[in-house]
Order: sequence, then C-alpha cells, then structure tokens
Amino acid sequence: MGRVAVSQMPFRETDFAMARILVVDDERAIVESLTCYLRRLGLQAEGAFGAEEAKARIAADPSICVVVSDISMPGKTGLDLAAELLAQSEEMRALEVIMITGFADTDMAIAAMRAQAFDLVRKPFRFAEISETVKRAAQSALARRARAAREAEIHHRSRIAEEERQELLSRLVESEHGLRDTRTALEQSERGRYNLLAIVSHELRSPLIPIIGFSEVIASSPGLPPEELREYANLIHASGGSLLKLIEVALDVVALQDGQGLGPAATGRATSIAQRVRATLTEAARAREVTVWPDGTGEVQVRGDLNRIERALFQLVDNAIKASPQGGTVRLHWEPHGPHWTRFEVVDKGPGIPAEILAQLGTPFLQKDMSHSRSWAGAGLGLALARRVAEAHGGELWLVTPPEGGCKASLLVPSGAEG
Repeated sequence: MGRVAVSQMPFRETDFAMARILVVDDERAIVESLTCYLRRLGLQAEGAFGAEEAKARIAADPSICVVVSDISMPGKTGLDLAAELLAQSEEMRALEVIMITGFADTDMAIAAMRAQAFDLVRKPFRFAEISETVKRAAQSALARRARAAREAEIHHRSRIAEEERQELLSRLVESEHGLRDTRTALEQSERGRYNLLAIVSHELRSPLIPIIGFSEVIASSPGLPPEELREYANLIHASGGSLLKLIEVALDVVALQDGQGLGPAATGRATSIAQRVRATLTEAARAREVTVWPDGTGEVQVRGDLNRIERALFQLVDNAIKASPQGGTVRLHWEPHGPHWTRFEVVDKGPGIPAEILAQLGTPFLQKDMSHSRSWAGAGLGLALARRVAEAHGGELWLVTPPEGGCKASLLVPSGAEG
C-alpha cells in the first residue's frame, strides 16, 4: 500500500542521520525489539507506549519524521493518532506514518489509506522487511522537508529583493520631491527623469529578481532534482528574454535619434511583415483572448530597413493587445497611401489615448499610466521606437481616437514604388 515517493533524488545512507524514528505500541517487547533493530542499522529510533506520549514526543522533537504505530492500542487508536498527526503536519516538518496490525483485512487497509498512512504492515513481520519500509518513509519525509526548505528560501530571497526594490523607489521619490521643491525652473525635465528612473528601475529590476534568486538557489543546492532544475532554468531564461527585449528596444530608440541608424534599404511585401508580427504575438494575444484580425491589400510593397519597420509595427500591435479588453479584437490593416507610401493601421477597442499623451507622442518612457501600480507592464518605449522608425524613413506616426472609442495608430513608411 506504499505511497509514491515525492522525489527521485539519490538517497545516501548518511542522510538518515537527520531522521528520527518513533515506534509507538502498547506492547513493550515490540517497541524495544524494533527500536533496537533500527538502531543497529544506524537509524535514530526511540519508543513511546501510547498515542498521547507519542504526540508529546513529536511536539518536543521536530527531527522525528517517521512514526511506526500499532493500530490497536488502548484509548486512542493508531489510526486516530495518524489522522491527527498528519492533519497538523506542515511540509517543513513533514511526517510519514507506518501502520502495523495483526488484522490486515480490506477494511483495515482502507482505514489506513483514509488516515493517509505511508504503508500498512501486518504482524508478525520480519525486521528486515519493516526496516526497508522505514527507510523509504524516512526518504519521503526528508525529501518533502528539503523541498519545503528550498521553496521557503526562494520566497525569503524574493521578499528581500522586493523590499530592496521598494526602498530604492522610495528613495528616488523622496529625492525627486526635494529637487522639484528647489529647482522649479527644471520642473518638466525633472518629471521626465523621475518617470525614467522609476519605470526603468521597475522594468529592469523585476526580471532580475527571479534571475538572481533562482540562480542563487541553483548554485547553493547541488542536489536539486532535474525537474526543479529545469523549472528554475526556464524561469531564468524567460526573465532574461524580457530584459533583452527591453534593452534592444531602448538601443533602437537611441540609434534612431535624429533619423540616423537605419540599416540597408530593401523592398518587401507589407503582407509578409504583418503576418510575421501577428505570428510573433500569437501567445500574447491568446493569453488575453484577443483576436488579431489581418486586413490589407496583398500586393502592397514596403521600402526601407525592413527589420526596423517590422519592429515598429510589432510595438504598435503589442500595445493594442495590451490595451484591448479581454476577448477583444485588434484590426491590423495595410494599404497604399498615395503613389509612394504604404500605411499600416492598428485599431483596438481599448480605453483610448488621453490628450496629454497625444501631445507628447513618442516621448521615451511616456505611458498613459505612470504610476508604480499601472495596469500593464512596459517602459513606454514602443511608441518612441515606432515614431523614430517612421521619421527616419521620411514617414510619420499618428494616433487618433475614433468616434466609437479605442485607438487607431497609423504608421506611414515608403512603398516599393519608383519615385
């Protein structure tokens, strides 16, 4: 009836030095003979002669991780004891209970399972047989405790990192308040600096928390199970990817300052660019149950740095997905605009763009919501990148709020037509 082990980690004999075994029976001969045998195997075993004594021993000694208890005892039965101990047990002090009985019928086995016993051993038993069961139970309990300790350590380190982040933000806010009081002539520039520091601090430090936290756990825990190691590595990889995307967009914005930094010009189909952007954002749209609806002229051409144009369109569609209500639709449209231009349009049904944001369209680190508790993440670089890509190509980016609500972003770039 044994329970499936919680970990497949190799278990060393020396690990049992951390485990204490409690044998509970009202028959002194069984308690003394079984504890003596377990001690000869190198296990720390002791005895108790009833449920109440066993409970007192366990409360006083948290290193007890396996209880071997007779089912039939005067007063409180072994089943009652098991149910009570396991109901109160936390993973940091995980217990496994082995039941022993002389009446191992089906009803008794079911009762042991309901009490969440690790195993049921029938009397008379061989000491070699029950010692193997005790070792398996000790391995299970110690593995559960080790996992709980690792998870507690991760939570502790994450909490410390978050407290440090909050302290840094608090100091930044206090510093900016003082500067605004004494430097009124630089109020606008100081507000921009505050926004930059606050948002970049959040956006750069947030992915660093799991990167640093989980890498420290991996470095300090050489015995991590493979499945946990893969889980932590995936979290580190995802956080690193988010950090890299933010840095890449920021570098693009800087490189495109004053219309410089474009790559070699090439000609491509607007349909292909739109389809690649839509495919890249498939998972982001699915997560919000948003449908990205392509709607354009198939033969429209685009001329310029196609990689940067695609990145600009990506930012506009990504913003539209984030702004859309759950289950909404984003329309991605492209068409000729005069003889020498191609226009991409991205339309969402979100809350729209306030006038104060439209007045500063494309300013880096500018967002509709600049608070630390804003509704969706981002450093406000998307519109800045899109505007600079359009202007570097001689084009334009503009946003309007349609009468029916939402937002329509238009990106104008050169077409492939001959001038």
